Amino acid sequence: MANFGLWWVRWNGSGYESRMSGSLEQFRELGFDYAVVLGQPAHIQYTGDAETDAYNLSEYLSVHMDMPYYVTVPFFTPSKTPRGNITGNFERSYWEKWIDTFIFTHSSDPNLRGFYWSLENAWMFKQDQLNIEKGISHELIEAMSQKIHQAGFEFIWMPSTPTMNIEGTNIFPWWYKSPNYPGACEYFDYVFAQPNYYMGRINDIDGWTLNLEGLKLKYNCWNVFMEMEADECIIGGGGNCKTCNDSENCMRLAGNYIQAQINTIGRRYFQRAYYFGVTFDVVRHVDSYCRGNLGVPYV
Repeated sequence: MANFGLWWVRWNGSGYESRMSGSLEQFRELGFDYAVVLGQPAHIQYTGDAETDAYNLSEYLSVHMDMPYYVTVPFFTPSKTPRGNITGNFERSYWEKWIDTFIFTHSSDPNLRGFYWSLENAWMFKQDQLNIEKGISHELIEAMSQKIHQAGFEFIWMPSTPTMNIEGTNIFPWWYKSPNYPGACEYFDYVFAQPNYYMGRINDIDGWTLNLEGLKLKYNCWNVFMEMEADECIIGGGGNCKTCNDSENCMRLAGNYIQAQINTIGRRYFQRAYYFGVTFDVVRHVDSYCRGNLGVPYV
């Protein structure tokens, strides 16, 4: 069993800094085994030179990230355009240079476990997404995956999947439809799909989870799981909960992710990823709720 927690950083113009409310020691005490290091597009340095951009983040992490981590492979620039050619060759692309910098500069860093693909678009291979530069060709992802795995690292993805028709996304293959698309689950070690239930983009988390489990069986993709979602609405702050003015209901919504797993498979997933904003008290409050109401820890 492993728990992955999102760890947010930002480039302040001269260096990187953590956006989190506490320390890595506190993060581990909450129950997280791995940190997934990422940032908003404007928070990941972009000079146009992938080696420079990656080197500065790798230097920061080699000093400050004293636990196993996965590092972002950034898709968007700060102006929300792709950092490379979305249908071109992976070889010599911005993304290959970024990954190579981490692999060859800090391959001896025992805490670097792999890479996180930051494009959250669950339909990223579809032609309509390529046309508006919000997607990427599956050949690029395939080559990226091969590069990472051949170097001995893992590759993970957390797509936003706010639909009951999960089969219509690129998480699972479209072998039986035209046009045919491969399933992204073939390229990643773990896929943590974001239901966006907490945000109100779907209303039936039990049905969503049941659909996910059925598709895992149908396509033999047992590396697909769920991302837990919560944020500062839990503790009365601003966030993205669909009832952010009602902290108690936001708490219930966050707990329903665990309840749906218990209802569907009889337990929590063995592999779980967590988005909780940047405030550790969010996790503490939802954990108290889950222990008191569901009889299990949140993390």
